[in-house]
Amino acid sequence: MDLDRHRLDAVLAQRRIASAEASEIVDARDLEPDEVFRVVRYPLRVGLGEPDLQLGVEVEPVDGETLRMNVAALAELVRRHGPAVVLTGAGISTESGIPDFRSPTGTWAHYDPQEYATLDAFEADPIKVWSFYALRFRALNEARPNAGHLALAELERAGHVSALVTQNIDLLHERAGSREIVEVHGSIRTSTCRRCGAAYGIETVLTQLERDGPPRCDCGDVLKPDVVFFGEQLPEAAIDRAYELARSTRLLLVAGSALEVRPVSLLPDETVLAGGRVAIVNRGPTSFDGRAVLKIDGRAGETLSALVDALRA
Repeated sequence: MDLDRHRLDAVLAQRRIASAEASEIVDARDLEPDEVFRVVRYPLRVGLGEPDLQLGVEVEPVDGETLRMNVAALAELVRRHGPAVVLTGAGISTESGIPDFRSPTGTWAHYDPQEYATLDAFEADPIKVWSFYALRFRALNEARPNAGHLALAELERAGHVSALVTQNIDLLHERAGSREIVEVHGSIRTSTCRRCGAAYGIETVLTQLERDGPPRCDCGDVLKPDVVFFGEQLPEAAIDRAYELARSTRLLLVAGSALEVRPVSLLPDETVLAGGRVAIVNRGPTSFDGRAVLKIDGRAGETLSALVDALRA
């Protein structure tokens, strides 16, 4: 009884920190074991040559029979406990040609995030940071939704998904047709002037980038992309909504996320603590595999498309 009470007190404290005080992006690999129930504003410690070797590795393809059985089990979970809330990460967008961040061939293998993806870096040299984001904006704007994005939109239309929480900034869920989307890390949709608050749409930003300079406000200041940098607080309304959805759903479906970056990686804990279940579709291990009721080690596009078909049967 005392152990349960202490655990609950710790989690409630974690909730207050995660959803009220800060909600900064923190790399989970920087956390010590005794920090399990705390969201720590910890300096980013991912640099060149320090990729996560568990991510981006080749995974043996799942044979047809194993995939069928796994998808059948997932479909049964959705029927019994849905509609599901879905949490997506970079893994769902790699099938659209967008590189992930932490794999040996990912973005951070070529760009040190401390120099290109922190709020301090932007404040020190916004032109340098935009030299990275100019390439990224163009690539993301040209990307198209893949089978995984389209399947989730179809599941929402069919009533099997109630909402989607995404760590991705690429707008691909929106382009695929999903409607109830919570973008906890912001998006490339707009960029904003930190001096006067004026916001500019992506088309305007891309037009300015074509002139080989960083996008600027009419007041002269360099715009900041409305994506969350390391060391920056998450949008309060978005992270609060994400936690609310995680606590209220009977089934949280994680797709394409290794659940490494806090505070979003704590959402499955919220679901389980509230009496719900967690299912995971991801290539490679995640931090929550041992507590999920189902883990499918496979590509999101193939698995989620098969889920659509299974739920139609």
